[in-house]
Amino acid sequence: MKRSVFIKLTVAGAAAVALPLTYGCGGNSAKKLIAEPEFLLKLIDVKTLYETGQAYIKKFPVEDNEKKLTDLLVENSAIVQSSDTKAIHLFFDKKIHDDFESGNTVIVNGWILSLTEARQCALFSITQN
Repeated sequence: MKRSVFIKLTVAGAAAVALPLTYGCGGNSAKKLIAEPEFLLKLIDVKTLYETGQAYIKKFPVEDNEKKLTDLLVENSAIVQSSDTKAIHLFFDKKIHDDFESGNTVIVNGWILSLTEARQCALFSITQN
């Protein structure tokens, strides 16, 4: 099996299992949800997520800014003003899927991440300071 097919199947399978569990959770603001790579939070601890975000920022220091990262992540979408947790998760699930489909990935701390996930990690690490 090709590596790209394996990654796509793994991500799709994990998302199919994990997503229904997260839709019942409420009370999150859009800003918080944008800064949390939902799928990665199920795989790694907060410390590793923070370190991954910091490593991304070191690799791409021009993006070391909360507003810049948020703008890059939402791409002028109205999702930033949404209070619908499910819609926000679906928005980012699609972006991440599209990143993998188009090969828009980066390697950070040994992880092959979609650019969206990597930027979410970076934004997470900035908002934790």
